[in-house]
Amino acid sequence: MMRTVSLFVVILSALSGAWLILRGDFYLPNRFDLALATHFSGHAAKLLGAALIALSAAGVNFMHHMARGAPSAHGGRWQFRQFVLLSLSIVLFTAAFIGAELGPNPDYRAPSLRQSQ
Repeated sequence: MMRTVSLFVVILSALSGAWLILRGDFYLPNRFDLALATHFSGHAAKLLGAALIALSAAGVNFMHHMARGAPSAHGGRWQFRQFVLLSLSIVLFTAAFIGAELGPNPDYRAPSLRQSQ
């Protein structure tokens, strides 16, 4: 069951990253104020997509290593490759959030007076 969930997450990350690179426009609602959103467009969306693809590559690398079973003689190379992929994804996520713009959320609808009472 856990392998299936892991594979689903890796595929979802890769498809989301490819969609962001190709389409490139995404609003991430603010966690504490739903009227605000972080807008990923242009370069920031491509960085976010690349980060998701690097993260899915790290997941594939991990699943391939775990499928082998016992630790192999290539453990040092695997750890270095995993470190590089995860570090790359963290750097790309950070760069994407730095390059994104904070603005009004286009999908937010303020509650009416009847709903708030």
